[in-house]
Amino acid sequence: MPELPTPAAARLARPRWLDPRLVAGLLLVLLSIVVGAKVFAAADERVQVWSVTRDLGADTRLGRDDLAVRAVRLDDVAGRYVAADQDIRGLVLTRAVGRGELVPAAAVVRAGATAQRRVVVEVDRLGAAGLAKGRVVDVYAVRDPAGGATAADTAAGPELVLSGVTVAEDLRGGDGAFAGGSAKAGVALLVDADEVAPLIDAMAHGDVYVVQVPSPGSS
Repeated sequence: MPELPTPAAARLARPRWLDPRLVAGLLLVLLSIVVGAKVFAAADERVQVWSVTRDLGADTRLGRDDLAVRAVRLDDVAGRYVAADQDIRGLVLTRAVGRGELVPAAAVVRAGATAQRRVVVEVDRLGAAGLAKGRVVDVYAVRDPAGGATAADTAAGPELVLSGVTVAEDLRGGDGAFAGGSAKAGVALLVDADEVAPLIDAMAHGDVYVVQVPSPGSS
């Protein structure tokens, strides 16, 4: 009887732990883990602070619609801005703050802490159109010779009376100071106490004009 062939034993291939493709895959996995950990760590360092939703001038009383919460990374300067866990509604700005700007802690005080007066000035209706509460304006005066201005005053042209004052009220067509068909309109401004007299003098001796001042956050 012929002998049957003896099958050769199959040997298992030695695993190639140093396969370049396997090593590259492991490195990619480790790299993604490290990057993800850094991203999460950076996110954890953000703090929530108040920012403003529109351009606001000095002496504006902050309301709910004026504020929004932003999560930002501030590191060592976080204490310079108002944290979102502090209720600042009803507080008053001491300087202009542009739309999207974080609210500085040094720029808010309690109502009545600033020595300002509400003064209504008569200006050209078209020049005052679109003004809203909190907007910042410069005030110019053109002296009237009939009102006692000298020839030198008239030749000098418009004079800057006040810079960076805040509109105290929303002005809308047909309401309040805009009622009636006059070419003039009354604009209420918040003026420092020591600047009231120069403003009244300018109104008494000529025409007053307001020019809107764009804030850093305006387009």
